[in-house]
Amino acid sequence: MSRPGVVIAGRLLLGLGLVLLWTLLHRVLGDHTIAGLGDIAVRLWEIAQNGVLLRDIGVTMLEAGAGLAVGGLAGFALPFLITRVPGFEAALRPFIAAAMGVPKLALAPLLILWFGIGLLSKVVFVALVVFFLLFFSTLAGIRGADPRLIAVARVLGLRELMLLREVMLPSTLPFVFASLKVALPRAISAAVVGEFIAADTGLGSYIQNAMSQADTVGVFTGVIVVTVLVVVVNAVLDHTQKRAMGWRHSAIGGF
Repeated sequence: MSRPGVVIAGRLLLGLGLVLLWTLLHRVLGDHTIAGLGDIAVRLWEIAQNGVLLRDIGVTMLEAGAGLAVGGLAGFALPFLITRVPGFEAALRPFIAAAMGVPKLALAPLLILWFGIGLLSKVVFVALVVFFLLFFSTLAGIRGADPRLIAVARVLGLRELMLLREVMLPSTLPFVFASLKVALPRAISAAVVGEFIAADTGLGSYIQNAMSQADTVGVFTGVIVVTVLVVVVNAVLDHTQKRAMGWRHSAIGGF
């Protein structure tokens, strides 16, 4: 069997094992502890039919996507700006590290107080969560750039924009994609947590309402939907990374 076939077979077996384990736990612990997969499937069909599923997925993904765009772009761009000024990055580093240490969940009520219970407070919360992941990864990528390659590029007369595009960006891309593998699930989770605290739509709001009604099926349904979203987003990111980093594999193979 080819390697892709082994991977697919392994995933199918693992998935089947998880289904069997879930079914066993449901029978042993009961409906109030572990919802049955059949009941979850029925609930999924119901909320898909009445439009609640697509509405809540859309709201949560909009919050996560907008927050990731704002926080991710800021975290990606700021290292390039501060490293342009000698000593500025070293002076700023402890303050950014201190800001990273602030528990973001503790800020959520304040963000809702400042920005309301609508979209903006969730976007800001997600942006704060993902900013530091992209910032420190991009900074590590900039530091990891080969100084000899930079020196040669300057000797060849590359201007700053060309140096950024041809040398610095390729150096940081592996670090950025590695941080995105963590930032994307965190962005979705942060949006859901923000909806836990104050929201009337979104997957977090759906799970919170189910919890308040002791609706185990609803809670597990919401959790499974969030998990599937994370898996799908990671698969899309893997595909994007392979395409964006294709030059790297080609260069290694050609060498």
